[in-house]
Amino acid sequence: MGYAGGEKENPSYYSLGKHTEVLSIDYDPKVLSYDGLLTIFWSAHRCDQINTSRQYMNAVFYHDEAQKTIAEESRAAAASRQGVAVAEVKTRILPVGKFTYAEGYHQKYYLTRYDEVREILNKAYPSGKELADSTVATRLNAYLGSGMTRDWRVFLKELPEFGLPKELEDALTKAAQRMVGGEE
Repeated sequence: MGYAGGEKENPSYYSLGKHTEVLSIDYDPKVLSYDGLLTIFWSAHRCDQINTSRQYMNAVFYHDEAQKTIAEESRAAAASRQGVAVAEVKTRILPVGKFTYAEGYHQKYYLTRYDEVREILNKAYPSGKELADSTVATRLNAYLGSGMTRDWRVFLKELPEFGLPKELEDALTKAAQRMVGGEE
């Protein structure tokens, strides 16, 4: 999670300038092409919907002219699939400019439900970039709240194999045991 598309140095949630809140996706183009990534995006996005706020506008950002061309072609294909004239497409295609990581409290949203776990992760990964880039935090965020099928008993069984610090393992055990007990 971060900010892109604007020119302000060091944007923040409360001082964005002309930046937009964005997700930055690291991917291996040998496994998934940029075009394939855009196909996934367009399958879950209506290109004729508009958000009038610059902060939350609908956009695809590109890094170079080749990506720009691919993005524009994929936008036209998405419009056709969705039965929308290209002139009616509201999703913008823009240069990313400089990407700035959002503050730590904007990273890994689903972890915010687990204060003790989040507090420990914030100590281990004090900046927004460190937390965003953490494989441990990413996997925990996905498991704890992204809609994955959750079998908390399996999670508890596998947890010791993760090699986490004891403090974090204990907090996760406590959270998972609440889930097994049906409290959430």
